Amino acid sequence: MMGLIHFLPIIWGFYISFVELDAAYVSNWWNAPIVGLENYAKIFNPNSIVGAEFWTSLRQTLIFTVASVVGIYTLGLATALLLNRDFRGKLAARTLVLVPWIAPAVVTVLTWQMMFRTDTGMINHILRSVGLIDGSFFWLIGPRSIFAITAVWTWQNFPWAAIMLYAGLQSIPEHLYEAAETDGAGRWGKFRYITMPQLKPVSVVIVLLMVVWTLINFTVPYVLLGASPSDSGKVLMLFIYNYAFSNWSFGLGAAMSTILFIVAMILAYIYYKRVIGGEFEGGAI
Repeated sequence: MMGLIHFLPIIWGFYISFVELDAAYVSNWWNAPIVGLENYAKIFNPNSIVGAEFWTSLRQTLIFTVASVVGIYTLGLATALLLNRDFRGKLAARTLVLVPWIAPAVVTVLTWQMMFRTDTGMINHILRSVGLIDGSFFWLIGPRSIFAITAVWTWQNFPWAAIMLYAGLQSIPEHLYEAAETDGAGRWGKFRYITMPQLKPVSVVIVLLMVVWTLINFTVPYVLLGASPSDSGKVLMLFIYNYAFSNWSFGLGAAMSTILFIVAMILAYIYYKRVIGGEFEGGAI
């Protein structure tokens, strides 16, 4: 079952990346001519239209990924630290935190789309009310579209990081903090030398998964910005979608998907070897 669901499509996508599969061969794909590395050559040629747009999209994807992962982890950690305190209504707060994550993705993104509207959106209204802007910002077109998809993706996923980190905080032995207080450590000292090191096993998993999920995210950019957004919001998944399903260039789309898959695997491998692998080899975890 895993082979049918995961590995067979990967192998199929890798195969058609070497084939000139377009609208003429959709119904008889077995007759599509094999072009070897020609699709990859077009992508890696920065002087071609496809190559220039591909590298622009890859750059925007990396910006989107880094900004989102930093935002998700930071907000998740702050929320987990708040939930770890004792206060009235803690159970209700812990439940409400999960709302952005459990809500249907399309409904969430469409709600944010209305909030980002230029004239009637809530975000521009709030910014004008507090005097930060005079007119209206275009959030869904132009250079600010990358901020829009980053904000929505961060808001949608920080509850998952918060719950994971909250579980990690609950597993930290209390006697470590008591020993630190005995040695004269303050709040910052306990956070730096006890909380963060103890959260490292959970943190590395959160960062690794969020990097991969953000790289391949399609729903948020597509629903929020549409299939053909401004260059600022044209992440690689939208670019691949346009070439594969709008331009009917399935071979080129598969080649781009293969490159994105390899990039994600390389980043995951480097992260594992440098952050996780060394810890396991050293017996720290």
